[in-house]
Amino acid sequence: MISLASPVSQPVTRKVVQLMGFKGLTRVPVLTARSGDIVAMAGLEGIEVGDTVSSVESPGVLPGLDIELPTLAMEFYANDGPFSGREGKFVTATQLRERLYREQQSNVGLKVVDVPGQSGFKVSGRGELHLAILIETMRREGYEMSVSKPEVILKKEHGKIVEPAEYLIVDVEEQYQGATMENLGARGALMKDLAKEPMPAGPDHVRIEYVIATRCLLGFKSEFLILSRGTGIMHQSFHGHIPKGEDLPLRKNGVLIAMEGGLTTGYALNSLQERSSLFVNPGEPVYAGMIVGENARDNDMTVNPCKKKHLTNMRAAGSDDLVLLTPPRVFSLEQAIEYIERDELVEVTPKIIRLRKKILKEIDRRRAGR
Repeated sequence: MISLASPVSQPVTRKVVQLMGFKGLTRVPVLTARSGDIVAMAGLEGIEVGDTVSSVESPGVLPGLDIELPTLAMEFYANDGPFSGREGKFVTATQLRERLYREQQSNVGLKVVDVPGQSGFKVSGRGELHLAILIETMRREGYEMSVSKPEVILKKEHGKIVEPAEYLIVDVEEQYQGATMENLGARGALMKDLAKEPMPAGPDHVRIEYVIATRCLLGFKSEFLILSRGTGIMHQSFHGHIPKGEDLPLRKNGVLIAMEGGLTTGYALNSLQERSSLFVNPGEPVYAGMIVGENARDNDMTVNPCKKKHLTNMRAAGSDDLVLLTPPRVFSLEQAIEYIERDELVEVTPKIIRLRKKILKEIDRRRAGR
């Protein structure tokens, strides 16, 4: 028998079975364990990081561990789009719930709660990368899901609203220093240090250190890669909480939304690319409410990417079927999460990443916007 307790609870007596040690990568039964040994034991349901396991004869509670609290939260939903179940093995809300709560047991810093009144789950983690790794792991396991835009977790201290902040270090070539500093300045970053001594990344690099709100850092990674032509290096760590600043402006451009399902055609995409950038190729299946491109203006526009050319008896001197399309913009998982707005979702499957509106039908979106 053993005693299990946390710094904020009373000891509870439980029976533990299967005490196992490790010899190389193999588990072996052991009778005793000393300080520093890594062991596995069964019978400790509900155990949390920081709990103390001790003998009944000499129970005690060690000081709790200070684990960094989550700073970002996303909502996870089962994929309810028209293409649900085509590419994944685990597609139901029940399967998604079981997987997320199982992950919470071993993933330090991850918190999962049910979304009230909806068949979704609010997943909080230590930053954008923490959550992106979880999503990528699940999609490789065969899960389908839809995830929302990350939102920072605010808290109240001494009667004021504060938000999480990161300590950011960037190593960048001097020729890209100005563009990088301008981008971070527009995001409200506060410069703490600038060093021009030879850097590990190279003799022509400079190191700039900032404190920046976590929400203002969303989307910077992909922009930094472009600004530095792929030569920049960045590192971030949790800095603490700072007074909440002004909200950043929303995405500058609207999106193109498919009005109906079907296969995209080169004829339709050719006319759309004149005033937008595309996210899909010809012959690609789409559904109503799916985002197929970025509008050149700041408003969303519903379009028909599946429109076919009317057949006539007259043909032009050249080939009517020859169209020149710009290659579509392909999103990585992190880029897709950074790109969407609050009324949009990223549909993640084992084979593909799609962007969509939360409300698929145009008439329902108009009603919701009133």
